[in-house]
Amino acid sequence: MMTGLVGLAIAQFLRALVVNTPLRITPQALFWSTVVFGGFGVVAGMAVEAVRQLQESNPEPDYHRRHSRRGGPGPHA
Repeated sequence: MMTGLVGLAIAQFLRALVVNTPLRITPQALFWSTVVFGGFGVVAGMAVEAVRQLQESNPEPDYHRRHSRRGGPGPHA
């Protein structure tokens, strides 16, 4: 849901840019561009969540170890 909101926020930002330019686009096209950006955000959020769930359900212990962010050993070290 959060990525859907981010997609909608980006769509609103782009809509504001288009409205304040000399280019004229129909209101219907602006509406559908907002819907498409919101949909892209929802799909991206679903993909990230699916990958997270797949990693949690993986039986290999390398996926469940915590790695330090200071150059510690990677998952294949």
